[in-house]
Amino acid sequence: MSGVSYTKFVKILEKWPLDPSKKGKDLGESLRLLFSHNYPLGSTTVVNEKLINKQMMALESLVSNSSSNTFPRLSTTTFTLLDQETLSGITSTELMGQLTGQAEEDKVSKPGIIQRLKNIRLIR
Repeated sequence: MSGVSYTKFVKILEKWPLDPSKKGKDLGESLRLLFSHNYPLGSTTVVNEKLINKQMMALESLVSNSSSNTFPRLSTTTFTLLDQETLSGITSTELMGQLTGQAEEDKVSKPGIIQRLKNIRLIR
């Protein structure tokens, strides 16, 4: 019976935060989709307990931050030398959408190499 694994999975999802700035890219959102895929009928769904338990142990390790607690970081600096708030802003879907919009505008306003080659007129 998968009732025990169902309740464990629900408890893990309750601990996992959702980041509204990363709509469509958020790990918490993906985990909720995985949960709905693994348990389409709720706690009565028959699942591969061994596989689900392995996934839940890995997720519990991530949620509890066990690696970070076991091996604490000596410095809060990242290789980009940016703070956490700046990095979160850079990777938000809003900024990514704005950058994609700018790239599309640039494509329209600036012809590419192929278009420029097509526009070359032979001088007689």
